[in-house]
Amino acid sequence: MKAWFFARRRLALLLSLDAVFFACSWAGAYFVRFDLGAAPRLWSLVDGTVLAVVAVKALVFVGAGTYRTLMRYASIPDLLVIVRNATLASVAVLALLAASGHRPLSRGVLVIDWMLTIGLLSASRVAWRVYREGLLAFRSSQAACKRVLIVGAGRAGAALAKDLIATQRQSVEIIGFVDDDPDKQGSTLMGLKVLGTTRELGEIPRRRPVDQVIVAIPSAPPLLLRQISGRVEGVADVRVVPSIESLLRGKASIVQSMPVPEETFLKRDAVDLADVGLARFLEGKSVLVTGAGGSIGGELARQLAQRDGGRLRRLLLLDSAETPLYEIERQTAALAGSRVSAVLASVRDLRRMAELLRSEKPDVVLHAAALKHVPMCELNPLEAIATNTWATARLADLADEHGVANFTLVSTDKAVAPACIMGATKRAAESYVQSLARGSLTRFAVVRFGNVLGSNGSVLPLFHEQITKGGPVTVTDPRATRFFMTIPEACGLILQATHITQGGEIYVLDMGEPVRVLDIAHNLIRLYGYEPGRDIEVRIIGLRPGEKLHESLVDATEHAERLAQAKLFRIRGRCPDRKRQGDLLAVLEWCLDERDEAEAMRVLHALVPGFRREPSAGGQRPALAAAVRPVPLAGPTQAVSL
Repeated sequence: MKAWFFARRRLALLLSLDAVFFACSWAGAYFVRFDLGAAPRLWSLVDGTVLAVVAVKALVFVGAGTYRTLMRYASIPDLLVIVRNATLASVAVLALLAASGHRPLSRGVLVIDWMLTIGLLSASRVAWRVYREGLLAFRSSQAACKRVLIVGAGRAGAALAKDLIATQRQSVEIIGFVDDDPDKQGSTLMGLKVLGTTRELGEIPRRRPVDQVIVAIPSAPPLLLRQISGRVEGVADVRVVPSIESLLRGKASIVQSMPVPEETFLKRDAVDLADVGLARFLEGKSVLVTGAGGSIGGELARQLAQRDGGRLRRLLLLDSAETPLYEIERQTAALAGSRVSAVLASVRDLRRMAELLRSEKPDVVLHAAALKHVPMCELNPLEAIATNTWATARLADLADEHGVANFTLVSTDKAVAPACIMGATKRAAESYVQSLARGSLTRFAVVRFGNVLGSNGSVLPLFHEQITKGGPVTVTDPRATRFFMTIPEACGLILQATHITQGGEIYVLDMGEPVRVLDIAHNLIRLYGYEPGRDIEVRIIGLRPGEKLHESLVDATEHAERLAQAKLFRIRGRCPDRKRQGDLLAVLEWCLDERDEAEAMRVLHALVPGFRREPSAGGQRPALAAAVRPVPLAGPTQAVSL
């Protein structure tokens, strides 16, 4: 009831104001046309028709829905509505006068009245909007305003400036725009100057204070964002306006600006590994993705599901975590329909794996299931060995036995000269898969990742969480560096390696120079609008057990050759002996069955001779016998030299 009353009151006030304008425009039309001051006899003609004219115009404007528009947000479309309704009103007035016999002395009166009606009503809307948005008001305290520089003088920049002026005028001062378009240099937009190009971003804060830089170029590539971020290092608060695509996909909100994309933290351009040959390779195939509920497996499943519509014959998604598996199955089924099938199972369940390969007969197995968190694997070595080494080896055996055409193992740069259990278990898995490649009909391949930005457990999500909680942001060592890649790059590497492998090779992406983890922490803090060390503490916590200062992509015993494909390397090394690998794995299986951690670690060192694990804080590493020692195998009594 209250809302209805205020709506009616608003309509009455607007209509009353417009009625005055209607009367003024009608009288003004006669004054302009005939100069009423010199011909007083015409006043009687105006007096006799003005009420009827006002009534007709009011009826037309009300009936056409003019007063449903909010005057505070009046714009060009609202002006066009006024022009349309004023034209209809003039036609209605002409019809009324013709029907009543009160024809105007000149048709020019109607034209002038039409023009004055449009002018007066438009001016009233503009004046009201100027008043409500405070465009003529003075700021209470100029020193308290946040001084904002907008990068981009296009539609997004203009819309941002318009909104800031309308809603934040008392607290924000827009000092101008920056744009690379030569035609915009030296010009003004909404009364604000275009101060230069993005190359001059470093100079502008030196000439005048800048508290915040907002990049209003939603389509800006990561390279440009990196350049802008580097040129405004002296500005504590740098933000990016999200693209419409990001808003529609729910990756950003319209209330808060979106953090710079993950690609910004690379010291290189992101690599697109898709090609036509890869699409032909996958056509009509059945693909099994293990670890489909994880970051890599999930993105891999999405890419496969949406690749050229229905090229895949079947997409099998396997994971032991129910909720993530359900979510990725729901997403991919929306793209590929009934060709997608979720399999709730563990890769350590060999009977279930054999049954799956026998019934589904996949052409390609992409093995992304693994335990990957270094500290967790250090605390639970038997679980890491069982999943990363033993389960991988047995799944590879099953792929060989059932004639799977392609088997690709997802590994890590921590497998090179490993210093942690996770890296050693992955290196052991690499060696076993390579040993199967010789003489097998299955084409085995291995891909080595760097740190995958944005994946579960990577530094970026951790830093985001720590910053939003107010810090501290924890970095292991200020000198620590890592190779970084994006999730799409990681998935592209898996698919390309599967496509081009000849059998037994390891593939890595050319990730350029390694990046200091401390630099990533500092850059992300600044992108949130804070200053590292002042607003958000950066705490050095020291390297954790199993962590190295620097990672490598290629071992000393390996040789890397560059491929024709975009920034890919193929690594070849000595092929491990298949029989010895099989014997050691059998011993490892016995150790796992017996839950004998000390013997399992002995076997792991035998599988990975370069493994040098540092003692953890929780206790001493089991001593290794200096002499060769036989270890019993599961099943018939045998021995293998360690």
